[in-house]
Amino acid sequence: MPRAVGLDARGRGVAPAYPRGGPVLRIYGGRGTGKTSVCQRLHDTYVNRLHVAKWPRRDADPALSASGPQTGLIAARPLAALAWLVHELNAPAGRFGRMEFPRFTYGLLAAATLEDVPQSRDDDAGAMRQRHFVQLQRSLEEALDDNADGASVRARFKPLAQQLVPLLGWIAPGLTPLTGLLQQVVGDAFGGGGGGGQPDAAAVRWWDGQLDGIAGAGIGKLLDYVMGLRQQLPAQARNDLEQRLAAAFLADMDAHYDRRHLRIWPLPLIILDDTHTPTGERLLSLLLTAYAQAAGHNNAQGGRVRRPVIVCAGLGPPSRAASVRDRMPLEAAEIDQLDWRSPDTQDVNAWQVWLRAPAMEAGGIATALGNRAPRGLPNLIEQISAGRGGLAWPLITAAQEDLRLRGSGRLNQCTPHELGPTLLALPPAGTAGERHVADVLLHFLVPDRGLIEPLLPWAVALRLDDVADLPAPGGAPPDGVEGRIRDFLREEHWSRSRWAGEGGFVPVVADRVLRELLLHRLRTRCSPEAAGPDAEEALTYWTRLHTAARGRYSAFAHDREGVGRSAYLHHSLALGERAAVVAALHAMFEEGDRPRWLADLQFICAAPRPPDGYARRRPEPPDVPCTACRGPQPDARHSVLGHLVDLLWSQSTLASLYTDDPEGPNNRLRSFLGNIEIAYDDDAATVNATALWPHELAGGRRVPQLPITERGH
Repeated sequence: MPRAVGLDARGRGVAPAYPRGGPVLRIYGGRGTGKTSVCQRLHDTYVNRLHVAKWPRRDADPALSASGPQTGLIAARPLAALAWLVHELNAPAGRFGRMEFPRFTYGLLAAATLEDVPQSRDDDAGAMRQRHFVQLQRSLEEALDDNADGASVRARFKPLAQQLVPLLGWIAPGLTPLTGLLQQVVGDAFGGGGGGGQPDAAAVRWWDGQLDGIAGAGIGKLLDYVMGLRQQLPAQARNDLEQRLAAAFLADMDAHYDRRHLRIWPLPLIILDDTHTPTGERLLSLLLTAYAQAAGHNNAQGGRVRRPVIVCAGLGPPSRAASVRDRMPLEAAEIDQLDWRSPDTQDVNAWQVWLRAPAMEAGGIATALGNRAPRGLPNLIEQISAGRGGLAWPLITAAQEDLRLRGSGRLNQCTPHELGPTLLALPPAGTAGERHVADVLLHFLVPDRGLIEPLLPWAVALRLDDVADLPAPGGAPPDGVEGRIRDFLREEHWSRSRWAGEGGFVPVVADRVLRELLLHRLRTRCSPEAAGPDAEEALTYWTRLHTAARGRYSAFAHDREGVGRSAYLHHSLALGERAAVVAALHAMFEEGDRPRWLADLQFICAAPRPPDGYARRRPEPPDVPCTACRGPQPDARHSVLGHLVDLLWSQSTLASLYTDDPEGPNNRLRSFLGNIEIAYDDDAATVNATALWPHELAGGRRVPQLPITERGH
């Protein structure tokens, strides 16, 4: 970043690394991946060292961000966001002083002075000021309609501009941050204090060049342009004005660097977060278009225009229009490896570089936890959070609070098997209202808390068609909830975790972290301890839910999507029917398709574990016959398959630890897979699973995503 903005280690301005324009850096990722943290760190690093603007403002007043009904030219939120950037960049930046924006402010003043005013204010002074403002408006409009000369137009515009500034917060609340700047501009350019004043000649010439299809010159030409906008449909008029003001914004920055300075000035830094929101998306679109077109058609001939450095972040994957270079994007921490050449085009996609949000890894988590953390805790936090900082830090701080208790803490008294569930059950640090840190994570991923309970059956459902048959907790959800859930799950920022096997099955809740947190919530909700006197009802709900889900599938054959029998056994295992599942897997093993069987094995073992105490109250039948065993007693292969199901089922959640040494001679998984009497010369899938799966589990990958060698490979 210092090279891009042109700032040396001593805080002095130097020539930027990209004199013809650097890339617009777009950091992307899911919810909680640390994008906002990157933006905030950038802001905190460079504020007061150079001109920096960050949107959205952290202390935004809802009244300002709302900016009223979007019916007028200047009432829309994107323009309010652009005005905030101007306000931020206009602030003095240490040794580099203040940046002026005459082109932007002249355009905004012209639009604002001709804006339709809201209804009369309640106080007498306000109503009087409003009436006077409207009278001045009518006088200016008459002069423009009569094609009055430039002096007459300026004479009528001057008092109107002076009256506008104290009314700005009433006419367009979102533009209130610019009140001070506009007051200064009106005074300097139009004699706001009663004296003379002349507009910035270069800024006026710039607008003359932009409006070459309109007759006249100067402020009068700019006002004629606004009068023309008032005849258009509001949405199209706002779009045109916003595009021109965005171009003026960048032109002001370029003009600032064309002036003679005693020292080299670093380029301004613009940081945009939440660019997935409608306002953020529109703001970025305006800036990208102005950025790509800043040099006009001369860019291909090497036109030198000083563009700001823009870094933005938003939910979701890279745009489908991203360049080939961005199909394998760098992580944000790898930006120094970027080899950038300014493109000779006005195509906005060519000016963007996509960066993955930085992931938190076990090493950094271990450092944050300190030396008292039990072995494997950093790995668990990395797995449960999927490296997303917004999820990792609540887990880290909750663990830190527990570890400070030393001997009385819960984490250091756990077995490795208990460590993950214990971590999720810890109280959150600070004053959060949730009982468990797992609830904090779930509320982070699902900001609309009204969706959490209705989402629980969706986490159980394997296919979308299953949802309608599943009982909802607490009765049918209110009207409209299903549509909100569908929209929520369709958001592009969710990861889509494919399960092993040919075709890569994806469940209804495709993001693995979200699905596991919902299932954890469901399991906790249905446990007798949490339910108290309603324990039987809670356990019954678990039974009803998985029985209804299982009823949609056949126990004997796969359906057209290839999941029918596996889905039936998946829900059977969730109901605690382990013996029936092992018997079915034994029979399926005898069918001989090893890649398919290994995929089915993982699909089935991905079942959520029943709530604590479920097996005592819902014991499975004592004698389950196995058609694949030759005698009345389970044979050796059947017993091994039972152990294999137990092990893989225990490793099907992100809150599990795999403690076996993958290279050790006593590795249980390798032993189980190697002792089911496979024919090594005809079973590459099982041979490769025997070699790979222990290492994959040790590396943090979990069932049902362990790799399978398909036939022909």
